[in-house]
Amino acid sequence: MDIKRIINALPEANAKAVLAQLLERYLTPAFAALPKNEVELLVLDALEQVGAISADPQVYELVSKLKVTRPKARRLIYDRELRHSSSADLDAKVKALLKRPLLQKQGELFVLEVENPLVSDHLRDKLQQLGYACDGSFSPSLIKLGLEAITALIAALLSTAEQEQVRLALVAAGAPDDSFRGVLKATLKKLASKVAADSGEALLDKAAGYLAPIVDASIAALGEKAAELFAQ
Repeated sequence: MDIKRIINALPEANAKAVLAQLLERYLTPAFAALPKNEVELLVLDALEQVGAISADPQVYELVSKLKVTRPKARRLIYDRELRHSSSADLDAKVKALLKRPLLQKQGELFVLEVENPLVSDHLRDKLQQLGYACDGSFSPSLIKLGLEAITALIAALLSTAEQEQVRLALVAAGAPDDSFRGVLKATLKKLASKVAADSGEALLDKAAGYLAPIVDASIAALGEKAAELFAQ
């Protein structure tokens, strides 16, 4: 990381503001009173403000730019996320993950790649509260969900009104008329069978095209994509 180049490229007022905030926070409540991990987070925030790291860095970005180990990078992300993100923020990040799952075993498993360790814990906790276990034994960043689990998770992230709007749109497109979970499960099963033969980025893009309108409760977009799904 060429920190001199990054700082020199900043407008002077911006550089002064970042430095002033960093020093002010370091001096509160007294010089050197903050524990080491809090100082590290202050510096991490300053690096974001000057554009040296992204606002939502992934593990490898911190490993490569800060020259730290993966466990260290994961801890920094976890601690930083814990201070910056509300439960609603974490739900939004789970929704974003649900839009682009990988599929395994001929569409029987939906696999989410979760780099952010706090988002991973938040997701696992939601699944546990819903009564589902998730398989993350192969890799801490991969979470495998069965059809029932992903159906319950999407339902938990939508309001009652959004569920009904999505249900009606899917039924109108050809899904069997049932409860929201029944309609959603049938839709996900249809989606899995449609795209499971693909792989890699093609699969991600195709699955995202169908799942994003459901997760976002975007009814206008959902009608067209769902009709395409159930037409075959």
